[in-house]
This record gives sequence, C-alpha cells and structure tokens, in this order.
Amino acid sequence: MTSTLRRIIDCFSDCSGCKTCKGNARQDMLNMNQDTNCAPMLTQGVRLHIQDRYVVMDNGIDQVSLSKPGGIVTGIRYNGIDNLLEVRNKETNRGYWDLHWNEIGGKGIFDVIQGTSYRVIVENEEQVEISFTRTWNHSLEGKYIPLNIDKRFIMLRGSSGFYSYAIYEHFREWPGFELGETRITFKLRKDKFQYMAVADNRQRYMPFPDDRSNGRGIPLAYPEAVLLVNPLDQRLTGEVDDKYQYSCENKDLRVHGWICFDSGKSHQVTSLDLVDLLNRT
Repeated sequence: MTSTLRRIIDCFSDCSGCKTCKGNARQDMLNMNQDTNCAPMLTQGVRLHIQDRYVVMDNGIDQVSLSKPGGIVTGIRYNGIDNLLEVRNKETNRGYWDLHWNEIGGKGIFDVIQGTSYRVIVENEEQVEISFTRTWNHSLEGKYIPLNIDKRFIMLRGSSGFYSYAIYEHFREWPGFELGETRITFKLRKDKFQYMAVADNRQRYMPFPDDRSNGRGIPLAYPEAVLLVNPLDQRLTGEVDDKYQYSCENKDLRVHGWICFDSGKSHQVTSLDLVDLLNRT
C-alpha cells in the first residue's frame, strides 16, 4: 500500500513526476497523461454517449455517467464494479460539486451545484471534455450565489480516471458574498469501500455510516465526534469516530482515497483516489 501511494504521488506531483507540469493548471492535468513517465498503454478511444437525461464518458477502462444538464456524477463503472458510488443514495447525492456561502452578514447556505445547460467542449478519440453551466442574474439574488459557474469533466484515452475542474465568474456590479468552502464530493458504496488511506502512515478500516446512529454510537461534544459502542465491526468498539482525526493541511493532501479489497467477479483490489495538483506552495 505504501509503495502504491508513493507511486501515485510521485506520478501526479507537479515537481517529481511529469516534467511538463508547469504553467496553466488545466493543461498540467492533461500533460500528466501524455508524459511517458505516467501515461498508461493506449487502449480504445474515448467515446461520448449522449442520452435524454444522461451523458456517459467511456474509454474502455472506466465509464462515468453524469446527469444532463445538471452535471451530477451518478455512476462510475470500473474494474468489474457496476457503480463505485452509493447506489442507495439518490442520484443527486452521489458525486457533485457543492459550496457553502452567505450574503454579507447573512446565514450560511449549502448548495449542490446543478447545471442548467450542457455542451461538448472537446470530442475525439484522445479526449472528451464536457461542460455544465449555471448562470446568475438578479432575479436569483438571495437564492443562488452570484456567480456564473462552469463545471468541466475530462476523460482521456488510456486513463483509469477522469479529471474535473470548475470556473467561477463574478462581475463587479454583482452583489458581494462570503464563500466558506467549495469542493467536489464522492459518496462511495459502503458495502465495498471500507478502508481509507490519507497518507502512508494514516490508513485503516473505517466504521460504517450506520455506526454513527441507531444506538451504535453516542454523540460527543460536537456532531462530528461519536463514541462507537456497538459498531458493525466489533473490533472498533470503544473508539471515537471523528472526521477531524483524518484532516490535514491542503498543501499536504496530494492524494487520498478509499479501497475495496473485493471487486466481485474480478477479485481485485479497487481504489477511488482523489489527486489534487492545485494546492501549490
């Protein structure tokens, strides 16, 4: 596990893996896959399947389904698993960009960003890039953050993953606001992904979401902290589950993810890792 994490970090780091990773951040991500130190063997070309309510990116290694025009990631098929994301959740609660914001002096608002229009930016056998946008006008004041938002998703030939970034645009004459955080979120299948790796020295089997309620956990001083009294995995009895135990500074969090040790028919280890190049120092 340690060597695997180090290999991923070295390959995706802008200072040790791809020699061309400098300058424009978007191009950095694309250059990683083309550099001979990082690029896997070429396979089938990238295909884009456009349906009534969904759009699907497929390169023969993985297949990513997104709602149209919302741009919510509803499914990721990979390594023999039909969907890495939690199929028990509503489609809008699986993979998404979100933000927490407020008007100046106002109360906080949580917003899962749903696009209202969709377009194809690039479509060829080497690369597909698709865009989901939401535009703002004064009739939306107080309801949505005053930003034009453009969510992008990219898939490359031969890559066992996909890329995502977002463009936020604010005009001078628009109202001011406070943005607490914005992020991309993926909620994985709890029956598959039970082992988390944050760093070489911070990785372990994790409690189930169910362990935080239904008499299995006792809330402590703040909502994120729960004492496990009857967890599904009895080895965790007596531990405190607190997400802040697994936090670290953004500049140090180059790669983290969850691991499934049984992918079903393939009987292979599968992981979903988030690789972040943009927290540069």
